[in-house]
Amino acid sequence: MTTPDERIQGLRERALAANVELVTDPGDLARQAVRAHLVAIAGTGPVAPDRPEIDVRLHGPGVPDHEVAVRESASFLLSIQEAVSSIGQALRHEPTLQGAIQAQVLAATELRMTPTVGAGSLVFHLVAAGETITGGEAPELTGTDTLVDAAMGALFSLIEQSAVQGPEGGTLAHDLRRLGPRTAKHLSDLSSRVIDDEIEVDLTWRNPAGQRRMASLQRQAAMALERAITINKEDTQILDLVGAAGTPTTGPASTVTSAGSGTPPTTGPGVVPGVKGLIELEDLNRG
Repeated sequence: MTTPDERIQGLRERALAANVELVTDPGDLARQAVRAHLVAIAGTGPVAPDRPEIDVRLHGPGVPDHEVAVRESASFLLSIQEAVSSIGQALRHEPTLQGAIQAQVLAATELRMTPTVGAGSLVFHLVAAGETITGGEAPELTGTDTLVDAAMGALFSLIEQSAVQGPEGGTLAHDLRRLGPRTAKHLSDLSSRVIDDEIEVDLTWRNPAGQRRMASLQRQAAMALERAITINKEDTQILDLVGAAGTPTTGPASTVTSAGSGTPPTTGPGVVPGVKGLIELEDLNRG
């Protein structure tokens, strides 16, 4: 006579031997039960594959009685959508500063709202397109990753780093620069909503393989992320140099003015009056 624990262990061993993925989440168990039921029903045809999913949970002082204003909730969802699409654009090595995001990237990273039943705080259940793997989504992706999976992974990594490393974290700063100013802009919008509206965001991502990942953008993490974005802003200054300079190949110097014009030199080659040292300019005629 076996005990319940022994029977459960026996089922686990049989599942492992049959290479069946173990289910540890009640939501996944219910999902798989529904899919198995649909497959068993005659005449239903092929069952569509699972799509990537994300749950966006809003909570905190800004969500009294599990209610939030439509404009506030829309701003959160839009910031998340735009951040995911911008990350997808960066992963595809497309322009991240100017111009529209490519239509192919927008389609691959689009999140859609779908009805769901659940208890607790205010939760939005979104599903991704679940596009077919073609192998050309982005250079960094493997043969089993979709672009939206990779973009979500990068988003969750940024949120996790902001909570652990703070604004001065080297990895956080590097990843923000790598993903470009468009991504930083939308993450700044999201962080501002968390800080100003006193609403914190919990994200749960599930890919079609059943793998889950969670991240929480709380107030302190949002402040660290906002600060890291500010630190990473690059200030470009145009300096006007007035003086005489020569190129390595031509030798003779010319007086360079703020307007970019040149006049015959009044001093020796390569000498800039009032500037210590020798200024060597790249020969623009070379190559």
